[in-house]
Amino acid sequence: MTKSPELMVVLNISGSNERRLEAFELYRKAFNANKISGGLPPDDVPSENLLPDELETHIIMEINGYKFGIFPGDDGSSHGLVNCQFQFDNEDDLRKAYNVLVQGAAKHLIESPFWCKLFGLVTDKYGVCWALVFD
Repeated sequence: MTKSPELMVVLNISGSNERRLEAFELYRKAFNANKISGGLPPDDVPSENLLPDELETHIIMEINGYKFGIFPGDDGSSHGLVNCQFQFDNEDDLRKAYNVLVQGAAKHLIESPFWCKLFGLVTDKYGVCWALVFD
């Protein structure tokens, strides 16, 4: 690996965009969280090019130097309520990690969404969800 991937803990919050904004406010008050980024996709991205959850609010915040994401989620049955997201600076390193994790995986996908060059999502054979991002 060229550089250790950066870890971000992702909290999958079900329900409306308002519910995710309320969750951020709760964590802001509880932990003095700072909003790094958040919102909907840019207007110039055609909605037919987006996955359903990309039409919803995503928030990235910092708490005591650690990154947390508040992303659209479900009841936890799809990819869990919490997952570990690694930000890679090298596509080959992401593909290597993905290819190892998918062996015996319960669920997995790899794609190139509008917001990054390559995205992998794997629920491994132990039930742990890993989100892999290269940008």
